[in-house]
Amino acid sequence: MSDENAKDESYLGDGLYASFDGWQIILRAPRDGGDHWVGLDPHIFQAMLRFTDRINKKYKVEHFKVPT
Repeated sequence: MSDENAKDESYLGDGLYASFDGWQIILRAPRDGGDHWVGLDPHIFQAMLRFTDRINKKYKVEHFKVPT
């Protein structure tokens, strides 16, 4: 992660941080043995949004909706 992205990193909660590298959203979870990270490119991020929409509809789990 570049220094610029580290400055823009946001704490999401539960030990998870998010940043953006210009292409993908980087999720970082610091651990004793080193950071674990996942990169969500635009296609994967859209798949995550579709997944949460499906979960909302199937189980009526309102807490996964994006606040407006």
